[in-house]
Amino acid sequence: MRRILVVSSTYVDPANRGKLRALAARDLDVTVGVPQRWREAGLGRTLEVGWERQSGVEVFPIPVTGSGKVDRLRYAGRALAALLRDKRPDLVQIEEEPGTRAALQVVRAARRLKIPTVLFTRQNVTPSDGLFAAWRRSRTLRRLRGAIAGSTAAAELVREIAPDLPVTVLPQLGVAVPPVPEHALHEGLAIGYVGRLVPEKGVDTLLEALAEIRGDRWHLSVVGDGPARERLEALASELRLAARVRWAGALPPEQIERLWQDLDVLVVPSRRYGTWAEAALHVVAEAMAHEVAVIGTDGGVTPEILGDTGVIVPPGEAGALAAALRRLATPAARQPLVQAARARAMRLFSEDAVAERTLEFWRSVLG
Repeated sequence: MRRILVVSSTYVDPANRGKLRALAARDLDVTVGVPQRWREAGLGRTLEVGWERQSGVEVFPIPVTGSGKVDRLRYAGRALAALLRDKRPDLVQIEEEPGTRAALQVVRAARRLKIPTVLFTRQNVTPSDGLFAAWRRSRTLRRLRGAIAGSTAAAELVREIAPDLPVTVLPQLGVAVPPVPEHALHEGLAIGYVGRLVPEKGVDTLLEALAEIRGDRWHLSVVGDGPARERLEALASELRLAARVRWAGALPPEQIERLWQDLDVLVVPSRRYGTWAEAALHVVAEAMAHEVAVIGTDGGVTPEILGDTGVIVPPGEAGALAAALRRLATPAARQPLVQAARARAMRLFSEDAVAERTLEFWRSVLG
């Protein structure tokens, strides 16, 4: 196995290509096919991608329809077919959910040229997206050589449809682990939340927990945006917390990288919400790598990422979250957790570790 083609909208942003660069460093010829134009709704920006080769990775832009909407994304058929014929990869990895048009399209195009295909999925709850999506999901999974799942729950969903398909559990992206984490000096406990501001993320529970420890020294940085922001800002005012909460809005990855030195604790208060559960938490692995303690809930994949290196509380329970924050209020209390978390991140979630484990799986499915 020498030539690899990865197709995914995830890699439009160069900040997400660390795994690909680590694979290229292992003497692989790595090409990544991405939408030529992609609108990032969260950041309100549109990215235009041109051809480039950097750090051993060739980036190949493909015209698309449905820019910015993963469930409607479709690649230009002729351009996709030309890329496959030109590169003749030994393996194609599509990193879109199996019920999407894009996933089935890539699998079909590779199948015509008899190129084996692997798919990455993070979908960890049985979807309710209609009959056509269910049909696409079944057709896609049954035509793969293997699947990579972002969690144990995601792997179980794949096996329900394709029980004989080889499946492994791996993150989609690796994290850059700094040689020596840096932390700024500040007063009180520096708490952070990073993510969308929507009901299922549970930021209201975080604010209610902070109201219970109003007498302690702390401040909160909220990084992200979404339809629930106005309601959450009103709740912070109602709870008399507004002066201690900073609403930073959505930030690009390079600015989030600089956030970690200013935080002591990251809180991930997600709850199950209808047919949704927290499916991918790259931000948790990043916090672990930077020796930021993590408090999460069991409303999704967070416990699987943390192992025994963080604190898990029940979703929606402000009292339990308040107690966890008090428990981690001092550097001495956080130190054993953050050191263990950093070691776990280096072993399982670094860009090199994810690349190596991905390569091992590819070799196994190709026999």
